[in-house]
This record gives sequence, C-alpha cells and structure tokens, in this order.
Amino acid sequence: MKRVVSVVVALLLFTACSSMRVSQQYDEKTDFKAYWTFFFKPSKADLPGPGRNPLFTKEVLAEIRTVLERKGMSEASSPEEADLLVHFYAMVRNQRDFAPPVYRVGRRGRVWQARPGHPVNYKEGTLVIDMVDRAGDELVWQGVGQGVLDRRDPSSHLVDAVKEVLEPFPPGK
Repeated sequence: MKRVVSVVVALLLFTACSSMRVSQQYDEKTDFKAYWTFFFKPSKADLPGPGRNPLFTKEVLAEIRTVLERKGMSEASSPEEADLLVHFYAMVRNQRDFAPPVYRVGRRGRVWQARPGHPVNYKEGTLVIDMVDRAGDELVWQGVGQGVLDRRDPSSHLVDAVKEVLEPFPPGK
C-alpha cells in the first residue's frame, strides 16, 4: 500500500510539472493577413543549451518551416523579399523542486513520518519564437513555450514545442 501511494504521489508531481505552458504576445494593430513570406534570421544572442547545437537548430528550423508552410506562408530566398523575419531561442535550465514528506496516522491518532521529503531534479526548457516585421523592423508577434523536458531526450520536447508555440499564430486567422 505504501508503494502504491508513493507511486501515485510521484506521478501527480511529474504530470503537474510536465505540461507545456504556452503564451503569446502580439501587436494588436498589426494586420497579420498581409504576411505571406518569411525568412530565418540567425539569433545574435549567445545562449547556453540546445540553441548552440547545429543539429538541434536544424531540426527546430525545419519544424518552424513546416508549420508556417501549413499555415499558407512560404519561405523567401532572401531577407529583402520576406514579409517576416523569424528568430528563435531555446534554453534549458536545471531546476529543483521538493517532494514533501509522507505521514501516516496510527490507530490511536499517533502520527509518524513514513517517508522523508526529498529533492526532485529536472530540466526545464524554454522556446521563444519571434516574428519581426521586416519593413518596420519591429517585433509583431512572440510565442513562448515552457515545460519540463524528458530526461532521455530533452531536444525532442523542444522540437515538439514548436507546434504548440506556433499554434495561435497568426492571431485572428
């Protein structure tokens, strides 16, 4: 019985942390129906983590390209021909949480600690996708996805996050 309770508590702890939190911000005055082409502009930020891995970058760019093309956009051959410039940033941070102790109550109301609390280590990934209006050189849309990564393959979760982050893009369509 003790084992079942501890497994249920562990599952609840990890499922509560594993959901992707997605948010977006955009310029409400912008007419997103006017954007038909995009071009990937490399990030100037030197961020630690998977964003520095060229294979990961290639996977994320391919996924962004696929999602935007499904939405009716096409990739321009140069930045001068594009309506939007697309930037992305990915970061992975080590996080630590604390699983509380488990207490039991005996027949006569005696309470004892059945299992002590313990730290839980995990990796949290953040993916930021920026859409910049090339003509005005202004940020018009930003999507952010944040969630707990799989220990065995953290990059796969960030690539899957591209779909979730770009789902509300473009707003109003």
